[in-house]
Amino acid sequence: MKKKISRAFDYVKQITFLATLTPLGAVMKLFDKSLRHAWIVCERGDDARDNGYWFYRYLKKEHPEINSYYIITDDSEDIEKIRELGGNVRKGSFRHLLLYFSADYLVGTHIQPCAPDLILYYHLAAKGIKARGKQIFIRHGIIKDEMQWQHYPNFRTDLFTCGAKPEYDYIKSTFNHPEGVVQYVGLCRFDNLIRAGIPKREILLMPTWRGSYYPSGDAFKDTEYCKAFVSLLNSEKLDAMLKKYDCRLVFYPHIEMQKYMELFKTSSDKITIASKKTHDVQQLLMDCAMLITDYSSVFFDVAYLGKPVIYYQFDEEDFTKYHYQKGYFDYRKLGFGPVITDEDSLLAEIEKRLENDLLPDEFYRARSAGFFPLRDDKNCERTYNAILALKK
Repeated sequence: MKKKISRAFDYVKQITFLATLTPLGAVMKLFDKSLRHAWIVCERGDDARDNGYWFYRYLKKEHPEINSYYIITDDSEDIEKIRELGGNVRKGSFRHLLLYFSADYLVGTHIQPCAPDLILYYHLAAKGIKARGKQIFIRHGIIKDEMQWQHYPNFRTDLFTCGAKPEYDYIKSTFNHPEGVVQYVGLCRFDNLIRAGIPKREILLMPTWRGSYYPSGDAFKDTEYCKAFVSLLNSEKLDAMLKKYDCRLVFYPHIEMQKYMELFKTSSDKITIASKKTHDVQQLLMDCAMLITDYSSVFFDVAYLGKPVIYYQFDEEDFTKYHYQKGYFDYRKLGFGPVITDEDSLLAEIEKRLENDLLPDEFYRARSAGFFPLRDDKNCERTYNAILALKK
């Protein structure tokens, strides 16, 4: 009951902001030059390590004439990265609210970019109520599944960027956005990703999250997810292989699952249990020689670099039934590596890859090349030009 009352209060508060700060923002721009022609950029609001950060960095480095700001909490692990660039604005502050309601462009990786409350503003925008500035959805990953909530008019945006050609074809033909909204320009973080040097002898194990249907709290330790990864991390065979081939494994679960980190332990000195507090996802993707995931879209980043991928889908039926509705992407027909459903087969595939010095399979490298026809360091530039081309 308390949560419902709190949420109702949030709705009233944000709608009041909409009603009062939209005209106030227009007036304030007359007196405050810092609010004029502003671009604001954001990710979740407490981080700076994805497409939002790389696009903002591009703006500050290549277009310092742009009046740009980045929305982020003061206690973020990434705050110093933004302070070095300048223009950081505390999320939820009055300054944030004024900028949100006066900016010309709102650029973000999540729905309703830079909004004070993402979910609430998503529902309001579906009814045609949103900030006056152009909404730029630069995303935090490549879409592979059906997402009705990102279809128009459920979700309204002025620019919906895509990172791969098949993804673009799928979204453009099925999500019903107005002509010109969906564009294939590449993901901004790919500009940095493509500069990756020689990878380390490191296997990255990065599973995705499970939705609200999934058991939580004390019940989580009895789930297939928890049992599968606890078992793998404590496999004597895996430990022996890593030592034999002088390779490390880094386990980095999705941010939403990191609240259960204390359950994932290992006695192997060749395995690192990594978290958001200690590791940067993009750096992990650049450093690794191979990725093992279940369904996380980070495999697109690794495939973009031509590295080997293994899909460990131990709960395939349950996941597809409850978590995501299948879209255009078929792991077996379009994927960049084999699909494995049990631990013994996974260990055999890992050993096969290690015996081959973690080198990529040419069949999957060719598949990757067809999936990403745009492969350069001009993704931020194309995004910037696409924003400028929007009708005022």
